[in-house]
Amino acid sequence: MEKWQQLWKVPGYRWPVLFFAAYLGLGLALYGDYGMSWDEALQRQHGFVSAEYVNQQFHLTDKQYDWRQLHEYMYRYHGVWFTLPMAWLEEAWDLTSFRQQFRMRHLAVFLLYWGAGVVFFRILLRRFANWRWALLGAAFWVLSPRFFAHSFFNPKDLPFLSLFVISTWTLFRLWLRPGIGTALLHALACGMLIGMRIIGVLMPVMTVFLFAADVLVGKSGARPLWWKRIIGLGVFGPMAYWAIVVFWPFLWPDPQLQFLEAFEIMSQYGWGGKVLFQGQFYAGPEIPWYYIPVWIGISTPLLYLLLSFTGVLSLLPRAWQHLRQGSIGIWATAADRKDWANVGLVLAPVLAIIVLESVVYDGWRHLFFVYPSLLYLAVLGTKVVWDWASSRAWWRRGLLAGLSLQGGYLLIWMAVNHPHQNVFFNALAWGNQLGQYDLDYWGNSYKQGFEALAKLDGAPIIKVAYQSYPATLNYEYLHPELRARFELTEDPAQADYFLSDYRVWRLGLNQALNREGPYSGEEVHAIYAGATKILGIYRLRKN
Repeated sequence: MEKWQQLWKVPGYRWPVLFFAAYLGLGLALYGDYGMSWDEALQRQHGFVSAEYVNQQFHLTDKQYDWRQLHEYMYRYHGVWFTLPMAWLEEAWDLTSFRQQFRMRHLAVFLLYWGAGVVFFRILLRRFANWRWALLGAAFWVLSPRFFAHSFFNPKDLPFLSLFVISTWTLFRLWLRPGIGTALLHALACGMLIGMRIIGVLMPVMTVFLFAADVLVGKSGARPLWWKRIIGLGVFGPMAYWAIVVFWPFLWPDPQLQFLEAFEIMSQYGWGGKVLFQGQFYAGPEIPWYYIPVWIGISTPLLYLLLSFTGVLSLLPRAWQHLRQGSIGIWATAADRKDWANVGLVLAPVLAIIVLESVVYDGWRHLFFVYPSLLYLAVLGTKVVWDWASSRAWWRRGLLAGLSLQGGYLLIWMAVNHPHQNVFFNALAWGNQLGQYDLDYWGNSYKQGFEALAKLDGAPIIKVAYQSYPATLNYEYLHPELRARFELTEDPAQADYFLSDYRVWRLGLNQALNREGPYSGEEVHAIYAGATKILGIYRLRKN
């Protein structure tokens, strides 16, 4: 007890513990506020199909999880690292109602993201050797509106982001201190990552690349001994292979063949929808190359972007100095290595998407996993400015003021617009973005739409037509007594109200903007995220 009391008196221990405890408490209080997103029911199905396959292989129970067979299943190529354990938990806890099943999943997504935040703090603490800089990065992590919301309802991209952070931490441990233990840990992390999404192969590729780059551009004498690097990679390779197979049941019959098949299918993944981007509709193969850079630019807090850019620029003079001295060793310390690695972890996936012309949609959610590295560079940029201003007090005061204003604004914006932080835009996309970009493309706001309509109309039964599929999910997700007051129909002619999240193509968008068709009635309620309307409720006939 005395040991813990002494430890508690240390600010570098006390304040991070309080911060993450408060963040955990906030998540536990808010996770039930978020509605159902488009893919959640399908993701649950993925998990149950794989659970049935595992059960068939090991005869764990007489229960049938699902009637579908995994190797005939349409979505068999999708990783199930997250959805499979969720299926087992659902059965173990006997969660029989739709609402219980997905509240559990929302909580699990948040807890995994929260844990990844702790790991991210540890990465920064090891890099900057100062808890204040690490805690600043943790504050950036929490005060990221879109990611804060996604960390409760996104069962694909946010678990993958969380695992990517964890595997980045294990990568640094292996890279800087290669050995059997660090190799096993990194192999396990990579197995989980690829078992979640096949794009996780970027991490073992980056691992091999960084070891090779260390030979070429790492300063001589600063690298680990060659035999340790050989042992590290020698253990990592086969163990990563083993871990990938373990965490991805689809691979079990023929790991090499099944993996190559999945990689080919997912790398050329077809998508039949359209995106709304800068006021124009684009089919998947037609999306312009600047789609991802623009989305990152308009949906990330501006100060984070500026600071991360500063962090990248700060690395160039040191590299140039080495080159001028005739040395190709552009990194000489563990800090240098981590800084450059995070630059690569941001740029490599973005450039790969652009060069390979891969189909991405729904904003930049497919590349959310690069965001922690962007925040790392933002912390680096902040420290660079702070150190540069050591004899310029007014610069430091300006930096503190900027950080405080940005943090205060984000905190207030997130509180006022709760639980729709996933439709955050920065000042580069100011004003109402309805008709310019995809907005609440997940459809979560239908939950709040139903709740608002129940208060506006006291009728015992309210007939509702809807624009897109997530309305049905959010209807099922409502409290039973509230759900009993609604009757859904796809035909507006049979309904009292029409709910729309504006996830429409050209005809529907023109109707919404011009108040035609089902949008022509009285708008009795609208939900906004900032200045952007994300859901409207329209009266279809007099009550």
